[in-house]
Formats: sequence, structure tokens, C-alpha cells
Amino acid sequence: MTIHQFDIFADYFQLYLMDDEADDNTSEIWTDEALDIKLAIAKNTVAVGTYRNIDVKFELEVLESEPKVDLNEWDHASLGFVSFPSGKCAVYGCTDYLPDATRIELPKGNYALLSLAKGLDSITVEWEPADDLYKVILWPSDSKDCKPLKLLEIT
Repeated sequence: MTIHQFDIFADYFQLYLMDDEADDNTSEIWTDEALDIKLAIAKNTVAVGTYRNIDVKFELEVLESEPKVDLNEWDHASLGFVSFPSGKCAVYGCTDYLPDATRIELPKGNYALLSLAKGLDSITVEWEPADDLYKVILWPSDSKDCKPLKLLEIT
């Protein structure tokens, strides 16, 4: 198990995980469904939606097998997939300069992913300090499931 922690500028309410050699066009991945589940997928890229348009805390955890996660601890959860054929994952905000993005080495291949968010009730004003946390857990899998597991209901 490996956990990587970041403070990322989630400009336009999103951050990215992308294979280091990907050439995916992400201009149209934010469909209505993707917006609803806060997860947009291209072949070798995944965009995670955030609830704030500023620097956010983000964790990336890479596991060897599917985790058991208590969704009661999270405000939002979506299941998705991504492929890292180069064995390197770039982690960045959508307006960051890609050559400067942090690269994470991981085994080459296909992955299932769980996108999670919590602490969302601490957000009172978007730019004020809050305790929100965004996390993606990756594990090897050929699954192509993409679905919401728990959606935050905004009232």
C-alpha cells in the first residue's frame, strides 16, 4: 500500500490523474452523468470533481487488491476505471503546467478506482478554510464499471 498526499489547485472544480504518455482529449469528458458523480473518464485519464475551486487536500492510494471501504465515513463515492500503460501517473490540477506535475510510479496496467470525498459539510464559503478531503484509491482490475456509490445531496 502506498499513499501520496497533495495540495492541488482544483481549478474549475477538478483535478486529474493521467498516464504519463496519454494523449487523451479531455475537452468533452464532463458529461451530465460525469458531473453528477464527480468523475470523468477518458482511456488513460480520469478527472475527479471537487466541491471547491481552490487548493484542496488530495490523497492517492495504490493497493494490490480491492479495498473494503466504509462509505459511512465519506460524503461522496464513485467507482471508475483508468489505464496506466506507461507505469507512471501524472497528478495535477487542470490548469497546472503538465511537465511540472508530480509523477507516481505504479505497475503498468488497468485499474479500478474509488473516488471519495469527505468533510464537505465544513465548506461554508468556497474560498474559506474547510476540512474537505478528496481521495482516489486505485487497484489492478480490468473492470469498466463507472457508477455512483454515494452521492452528496445538496439541499
